[in-house]
Amino acid sequence: MTDRASGTEQDAAPSAGSRILLVTTRFPWRSETFIERKARALRAQGLDVAVAASQVYPQDPSLPAVPVVQLPRVRSPRTWTSTARAMLRDRDARSLAPSLVRHHDHPVGLLPVVAGHHDVVHFEFSGIAAAVADQLPQLAPVKLAVSCRGHAENVAPLHDERRRERLERVFGEMSLIHCVSDAMAATVRALGAPEERILVNRPAVDTDRWAGVGRVAPEVRGTADAPLRVLSVGRLNWQKGFDDALRAIAEAKAKGVAIHYRIAGQGPELEKLEFLQASLGLDAQVELLGWQSQTEVEAHLRWADAFFLPSLSEGISNSALEAMAAGVPVVSSSCGGMDEVFTTSSEGLLVEVGDTSAMAGALASLADPDRRRALADSGTTRARDAFDLSRQATVFADAYRALAGA
Repeated sequence: MTDRASGTEQDAAPSAGSRILLVTTRFPWRSETFIERKARALRAQGLDVAVAASQVYPQDPSLPAVPVVQLPRVRSPRTWTSTARAMLRDRDARSLAPSLVRHHDHPVGLLPVVAGHHDVVHFEFSGIAAAVADQLPQLAPVKLAVSCRGHAENVAPLHDERRRERLERVFGEMSLIHCVSDAMAATVRALGAPEERILVNRPAVDTDRWAGVGRVAPEVRGTADAPLRVLSVGRLNWQKGFDDALRAIAEAKAKGVAIHYRIAGQGPELEKLEFLQASLGLDAQVELLGWQSQTEVEAHLRWADAFFLPSLSEGISNSALEAMAAGVPVVSSSCGGMDEVFTTSSEGLLVEVGDTSAMAGALASLADPDRRRALADSGTTRARDAFDLSRQATVFADAYRALAGA
C-alpha cells in the first residue's frame, strides 16, 4: 500500500479483506505494544490493516512490518509537501479544508486527509477521538470505532468538565464502542454510550510467546536466606498504587516475611516512591528499576516468584496477563476489570483496592511452593483459554467485517 501522508511505499497488505485504519498518536510505542500485536494479528487473519500516527518510530525488524500512515502536523515541516499533495489530488479532502485549519496542530487533526480510503477507522483511545469530536461527522461514510481502556473514561471526566460532553458526542458518532471489560462497559453506558454499539473484548497477550518463562522454585520463600521475589511492571503514576505496594511490603517485613521487590517502570511518582522506600526502611528490600525492555521484563519474570498489581484504577492489566501466561502467580487489587480476570481464587489472588494488610497477607501466603505451583498452573490455563491474542483478534476481525459490510 502507499502511505498517503508521506508518499512512501509500505509493505504490501493482504490482498483481500476489509481496510482498517487504527489511529493512535505514537507508533510503535513501548508502553502501547498491544496496538502492534493487534495489528499483526489482524493482518494474519486477512484484513488490510494500517496504523495512523503523528509520531512514527522504527519497528522491530525481526517482526512482520505493519504499514504506517504518518499523520501530518504543522509543527513538522517535513510533512507539509506530502499533505498538500494529498489534498490536491483528493477532492473530498479539499472540501474539509476549513475544519482541517481549525485542528491542524492536533496530533490526529489532519486524519480526514488519509481516512477516506478505509472501511473502518478505529481510535485506539477515546481521548484521541474526544479531542477531535467535531471532526468525526466529516469522516462519513467511513465506519468509526473507538476503544475505552480506563483513564480517559474513569478519571479524565472527574477533572475535565468538557470530557463528559465530548465523550457523549464521540459515542454518538461511533458504530462500535470497544470496552476492555464489563466494568468499562458499565462506565461508558453511564456516559451515554448506546448499548447496542458496545463490544466487550478483553485485552490479550501472545500466550505462546510467554509460555514457560516463569518457574516455581521448590523451596519455601519468605526467609532471610530465601526472600519471596515479587515483581511489578507499570508506569510510576498514582493510578498504579505503588505507594500502597511499598506499605504492604513494609507490613510483611514487620511480620517476619522477607520480600525482595522489584518495580519496573518510570514516571512522575518516582520521587515519592524513593521517599517512601527510604522512610519505610526498605532500601535493602526494594529496587526501582526504571523503564525496562521486553527482554528485560522477561528476565524479571523468570526471576520472580509472584507478580503484584496494586493499582487503584485499571482496565485490565496486560502486564498481569503476561505474568499469568508466563506461569507467575498474580496478586492483584480488584480495581476496574481485574476481578473479571480470575474466575476462582485458584487462578489468582484478589484483594480490595488500598488494603495494604490484605496485600501483605496475600503475598505472604505465596511463601508456600505448593500454593505458588497451583496458582501458576491455573493462571496459565486461564490466560491461554480467555486472554490469548488469537481469540481477541478473531472477535475484532468479525466486528470489523460486519461494519465494513453494513
